[in-house]
Amino acid sequence: MRKLLLSFILLTTLSSALLSAKTYHWKKGATFLSFLRDNGIPQKLYYRLDNQDKELLAEIRSGQEYYKEKGKRHTTKILIPVTDELQVQIIQRKKGKDTLSLEPIPFETLKGSIHFTVKKSLEKELFSKTHSKGLVKALKNAYKTINLKRVKKGDSVTIFYQQKRRKGKAIDNPKILASLLTINKKNYYNYLTQDGRYCDSNGKEYKKVKKSYTPYIRPIRNTRISSGFTHRRYHPILHRYRAHLGIDYANRRGTPIKSTAKGKIVYRGWKGGYGRCIEIKHAHGLKSLYAHMSRFRGGLKVGSYVSQGSVIGYVGTSGRSTGPHLHFGMYKNGRAVNPARYVRVRKDTTIVKMLKGKKYKTLRKKVAKYRNKFRKVKRTGGKPLFIKKGNILVMKDNSSMRGKS
Repeated sequence: MRKLLLSFILLTTLSSALLSAKTYHWKKGATFLSFLRDNGIPQKLYYRLDNQDKELLAEIRSGQEYYKEKGKRHTTKILIPVTDELQVQIIQRKKGKDTLSLEPIPFETLKGSIHFTVKKSLEKELFSKTHSKGLVKALKNAYKTINLKRVKKGDSVTIFYQQKRRKGKAIDNPKILASLLTINKKNYYNYLTQDGRYCDSNGKEYKKVKKSYTPYIRPIRNTRISSGFTHRRYHPILHRYRAHLGIDYANRRGTPIKSTAKGKIVYRGWKGGYGRCIEIKHAHGLKSLYAHMSRFRGGLKVGSYVSQGSVIGYVGTSGRSTGPHLHFGMYKNGRAVNPARYVRVRKDTTIVKMLKGKKYKTLRKKVAKYRNKFRKVKRTGGKPLFIKKGNILVMKDNSSMRGKS
């Protein structure tokens, strides 16, 4: 309770500060270094950042809003949103000792619920009642093995979900907490687990993986993803928020690393926190990065051409790393992109996994908690969140949504 209260106080303080700050726009052609120079901020603050943070700052574009606020004791706070979740915070002090850090952007989380009986199309009717394309997408993600087009007239849907909101506007896609599809009088329950998966009431996760062709392969086979691509991650070594512009594959030291596609080696050597690193240039403006290697494969140098699947090095823990793994990054025309968009596992099967132990017990408590909620929302229709011109409105009940489309 104390942590919740402190978080609320922090959110309220930061939000009110943002509202009282003056708004500016990033100048066309400005770089982060030129911004520091023009505002009398020491450029050494930029040079102290690591490569990933510098890459993130390079994505600030012309017209981007940022804020300045005069504080106590002759200080000025500058806040520059870089992503939906992370912002640059600069504190200017009259007597020097300016500071620069990457901080999470405060937001509020709203909860919504909705229940209705389908008349024609589940997807169209869900959108007409919420104006949220993200909620339709989230429902498809929760029921990966069910084709929503199977839902016909007379079937029903019940959803409990949450949505992030900042300054009245929706950010990110909504997250479904629990849901129920009733198709031809058969119930399909779904619950969000602690690790972000969706399971039914008995802890079964149904995951259908379709066969798809991709010109890029995983650099390591039969491996576990220990950290995904994100613009906001609390770093275990640095103990602060920063971007993670790639995917981490945890594996044993010495495991072979393969090139995701054919290409030309454009970098081979030590690269700051990345340690031993290789970068390969591919077609269509793409470049791949392989970091924290224990060693390179012999005979490779800058300018060498490699084929898809050829070994280029071995898993290690060089650079800034908590254990042996491969940090795999991909870049499109110089900007970091999520490698998961390009690299897919080639399978065509339905996988059924079961929750066990503490995770299963936690799920069963959640199922019991939602029993009464499901019964109640069927009577009331729920309290959906309605998005109008990007702003989120909390509706009193589902009946107030009639006539909106």
